Amino acid sequence: MDRKPVAAGSFYPADPEELRDYIRELFLCKRGPGALPDPDGFEKSVGLIVPHAGYVYSGATACHAYMAASKFGKPDLVVILGPNHTGAGSPISVWPMGSWKTPLGSVRVDENAASDLVKVFPAASLDYDGHIMEHSIEVQLPFIQFTLGTGIEILPICLGDQRKESAFKLSRALNEILKNRRFWIVASTDLNHYEEHETTLLKDKLVIEAISQNDVDGLYSVIYEEKITMCGFGAVATLLYTSIGAPQILSHSTSGEVSRDYEQEVGYMAACVC
Repeated sequence: MDRKPVAAGSFYPADPEELRDYIRELFLCKRGPGALPDPDGFEKSVGLIVPHAGYVYSGATACHAYMAASKFGKPDLVVILGPNHTGAGSPISVWPMGSWKTPLGSVRVDENAASDLVKVFPAASLDYDGHIMEHSIEVQLPFIQFTLGTGIEILPICLGDQRKESAFKLSRALNEILKNRRFWIVASTDLNHYEEHETTLLKDKLVIEAISQNDVDGLYSVIYEEKITMCGFGAVATLLYTSIGAPQILSHSTSGEVSRDYEQEVGYMAACVC
């Protein structure tokens, strides 16, 4: 079964040429890294923390992470972890097979990796429903295609269950199936949602400090104690638990920088775990 895009034309352009040109502009603009990715060979596996809002708001921030990761070369497999905003499907939903389509083409799912994951981690399920209408994973694909080109496969994992214990167990399972693989793990998340500017900056700072210290316990504590509406904390926790490397914070932005609405802001961050 192939997964068709549902966010094209809303979160990002649906026309292939327009989309490619737009991503190029996001990389080169002042809010982006100011250069284009050019991965060469392969040095090491890395992780990325990236936002998943409409490209006009968070795309330039996401480019910082993809640019940093590309300097370590081209992986064979990209694991994409995203939160489940729809409530559909299983608690930990792994897309089983086929391809994911975007205006830039199709990317095949690593069927063996999907099968192996649910074998070593029975709490995960081979499931389509959790992904069909979910945008948090889909919006990463054009960036991945633009950055890495062809010849890669993906493993999409949609998280309705974002408990700390589940993130730890999922990380152990990923470590097991990714042995001897060349991979990226992409954690898709936005930060605090729909509060005024100063509150957004303060709450985002608390989250970023915990992530920069690789402190999963601290991340969960500050989210619950300060009522921070970060949507993909389970994806980030899973990435940090895999112990790929040290988080390097690259960029932070808010929706207000684009919309000029400073009363209902959403925060975004980019990081490379390397």
